[in-house]
Amino acid sequence: MNDTVFIIRATVAAYIAGSIPFAYIFTKVFRGEDITKIGSGNPGATNVYRLYGHGLGIPVLLLDVAKGYFPAYLADRTVMAPILVPIVVLAVVLGHDFSPFLKFKGGKGVAASVGIFLFLAPAPTLIVMMIFTAVTTIFKFVSFASVMASLSFPFIAYFMGNRKYIWLSVGVAALIIFQHRSNLKRLWYGKEKRSI
Repeated sequence: MNDTVFIIRATVAAYIAGSIPFAYIFTKVFRGEDITKIGSGNPGATNVYRLYGHGLGIPVLLLDVAKGYFPAYLADRTVMAPILVPIVVLAVVLGHDFSPFLKFKGGKGVAASVGIFLFLAPAPTLIVMMIFTAVTTIFKFVSFASVMASLSFPFIAYFMGNRKYIWLSVGVAALIIFQHRSNLKRLWYGKEKRSI
């Protein structure tokens, strides 16, 4: 198998892994409901947690984190890591955001991105997770906390010396912010519902 074929196959596999809609699967299997039609309508861990509590919310969150962590880990272990890691990472996030299993709709990409950067840049990621928790606690908006954490990550990673994937983190942050565009609009007009 030549390098090009391998990269294509790895990219497709990463996209499919990222597109697995655990929020949809868990709510269908354990509650018989369609997560895209209840609550915020977002097929992500936050909506599941808000509707059903930690019993379903935490497993969905951990699985969404895992589907970011393991593709990044596997890509990093190849001889083509410098080329393959950014491609695989973006494929995972795009799969999560635009899942073919949900008519190319999906979550916001936050949990999968946490998994990705827990492997690629663990120390900055842990700090950003603390920022996310603090902002959520103070302002009660998970959407706002997600955007602030995404914006802060590239800067924190840069100043902590984790610069290998700095432009990749900028790209992922841009995708996360794009997925929160409707939340940001509601926040601007004071119509966003508090998450907690």
